[in-house]
Amino acid sequence: MDRYKISVILVSLASIVIIIAGLKAAQDIVVQFLLALFFAVMFLPIFKFFVSKKMPKWLSLIFVLFINLIFIYLLALTVITSVNELRGNLGEYQQKLNVYINEGYRILKLLGIPLPENISFDILNPNLILQFLSNSLLSFGNILANALFIIILVVFILLESDIFAEKLKVISKGKKAKALVDEFFESVIQYMKIKTVMSSLTGFLAWIFLFILGVDFSLLWGILAFLLNYIPTIGSIVAAVPPVIIALIDGGIGYAAAVSVWYLAINMVIGNILEPKFMGKGVGLSPLVVLLSLVFWGWVLGTVGMFLSIPLTIIAKMAFELREETRWIAVLMDNEVRKEN
Repeated sequence: MDRYKISVILVSLASIVIIIAGLKAAQDIVVQFLLALFFAVMFLPIFKFFVSKKMPKWLSLIFVLFINLIFIYLLALTVITSVNELRGNLGEYQQKLNVYINEGYRILKLLGIPLPENISFDILNPNLILQFLSNSLLSFGNILANALFIIILVVFILLESDIFAEKLKVISKGKKAKALVDEFFESVIQYMKIKTVMSSLTGFLAWIFLFILGVDFSLLWGILAFLLNYIPTIGSIVAAVPPVIIALIDGGIGYAAAVSVWYLAINMVIGNILEPKFMGKGVGLSPLVVLLSLVFWGWVLGTVGMFLSIPLTIIAKMAFELREETRWIAVLMDNEVRKEN
């Protein structure tokens, strides 16, 4: 390998490190832009539907923004009310949980199973549930704190949606680059549409079962299942933890087992049957890349990065495919081996 190629590789690696450091340093503004982009893509089909019905763009925007604001307001009201009620019941939950802990100690002693004297059950403290909710809904708090700026960004993104793709095609040189732009927009929009529908179904099924079973704060757990389902691989599993603990405290092991089985069934049916069926080949990323992207974007951009890890990785993959020198990285990221034509 000659010195020129070595210099190019070193400069490229240094550039990547600088870009990542810049994204992490500018996390606040980048997160707001990504959230605006997320909502714009989410409501783009509704906006296009109104426009297709010969409705003026400004009126279509008003309808979309109204729906957006109602959605955020109802979501915020439900979460804040439920979390406040949960905080008020923490003392009662702790008392009930202490009964289970003492009973567990007694059973283990009867069975002759020794336990270390300094063992801690802090992990079962209901206060951790509230802390978990605060961390999981951090991105939602960012939306509320910067709602005005994000909504303004959404408006301009929707207004530019028709011509932005054409601008990228003009900038891109060659038929291959233009095809990649089309593939990118189609992949991201399709992914977000399907993921939103599947997440809504996951949240609804979780809420309706917990409501029928009588588990406290069932609507809050349904919203949490909806939000965390956007996080690939582990999101839907993590969403099951708080309702299982509450069911255990409130109704016993039978309730907790029923909730666990129901969440497992939802994840099996939606995650392993419905989503692959509607997504076809999916987003073209290998499972390992999906997991690594979740960790990487979560580290760079926090919870919002975890929510948007797949679209962000698709953008990176498209960028790698544009240049012959980096195309091998895109091939490694793919979920199948594509033969050259």
